[in-house]
Amino acid sequence: MSRARPSLARSSALAALAASLGLGGACGCGYSAGYRAPPSVETIAIPLFSNETFPLRRDVEHELTSALRKEVQARTALRLVGSEQADLVLYGTVRDFREKLVAEGRRDQKIESTVVISVRVVLEDYRNGRRREETVTVREPLSVQLGETLEAARRRAIANLAEKVLEQVEWWEEGA
Repeated sequence: MSRARPSLARSSALAALAASLGLGGACGCGYSAGYRAPPSVETIAIPLFSNETFPLRRDVEHELTSALRKEVQARTALRLVGSEQADLVLYGTVRDFREKLVAEGRRDQKIESTVVISVRVVLEDYRNGRRREETVTVREPLSVQLGETLEAARRRAIANLAEKVLEQVEWWEEGA
């Protein structure tokens, strides 16, 4: 007697189930989706970053603060509150914002460059009386030949920087 082969749909469903069980097992071993805040922290305040860029790059501090707040809301269980009510306050200063030329064309026109943004971040844990300072820098490539603009590279750099700064909150326990 010959055995019937399982249908493709059934095989796919079994593969998906096995994959999800494997992922569930991984989550049980300390891995989790999104960012983890320190265990004692439930609330966070992110005041407007200050801007010490020279020459002054206007509004970069507003854009970065906004991107970081959105990142916290999207990827953590932390509640955004005012500084007076927060367990953890994340202060920041935009120290550097520049475009670094990588390649020029025959007539000295820009072909490739990199947007560099650097911030100093101060994390103050009022619940546990701790403080930590870090400098976080991102570099975002910009290709004029591919039709990219400085503004597009700036937006990508700010989004990447917000993610990297949030990683500093996640690694608070390991680095403290």
